[in-house]
Amino acid sequence: MNKEYLIKIDEPRIQETCDAYFKWKDLNTYVKSLVSRGINMPDAISEPMGCYCLNLLWNKSSGGDAMSQDGRKIEFKATSNYEYDLSSFGPKCNFDDLVFLRFDLDLNMLFVYDTGVNSEEIKNIPVSKTATFGDYQKQGKRPHIRIIESIIEKRKLEPTVTFDIRRGRIVKKV
Repeated sequence: MNKEYLIKIDEPRIQETCDAYFKWKDLNTYVKSLVSRGINMPDAISEPMGCYCLNLLWNKSSGGDAMSQDGRKIEFKATSNYEYDLSSFGPKCNFDDLVFLRFDLDLNMLFVYDTGVNSEEIKNIPVSKTATFGDYQKQGKRPHIRIIESIIEKRKLEPTVTFDIRRGRIVKKV
């Protein structure tokens, strides 16, 4: 990971990111009024929020979404549908820790789950009745999993951090 692309998310940056969230939310609401599916949450909004909540350095280059203070490579996955997710991974993704960002658009809250799962451990998660995440990767396919179901609910994880987007501040940290 090239350190010149690592960005600390400070107070001014998180406020800009929260402002961008509300602009995206307005556009998403408009799009959903025209068609059934909204637009995905941009990484440029979700990732800085995750970094701010967990004191990570945001990677604006390739090779991982963020880096911890001790040099671990962080992979973010996010959903703007609080009840459901389907996350896609590259066939060669490599990370030390998976962090799931679960947005509640009605409450304007972000629930951050530091899953503790790395790219080796995730290979054992089933993606179908006959294949695992790792099996798909070996075939050069992009595995898709439901993180809420297969990791958060299965392991009974609670949010590591709860972030109030309207106020731009952390309201609960475990």
